[in-house]
Amino acid sequence: MKRSTIYAVYHPPANGLPYLAIFISPDGTATARPFETEQEAAAFNKQMATAGHPGKANH
Repeated sequence: MKRSTIYAVYHPPANGLPYLAIFISPDGTATARPFETEQEAAAFNKQMATAGHPGKANH
């Protein structure tokens, strides 16, 4: 079975903490990046998904 990268946005568990854009690669590697808003985190994940694989987005 071929696995694909999973993208998710995690909401902060408490006020003052960031939203996290998370992606999990098929090999199980998880990467997280903090953002001020849910929209910024979602836009980053969309950019990463469009780039074809984690780490290829231009920012």
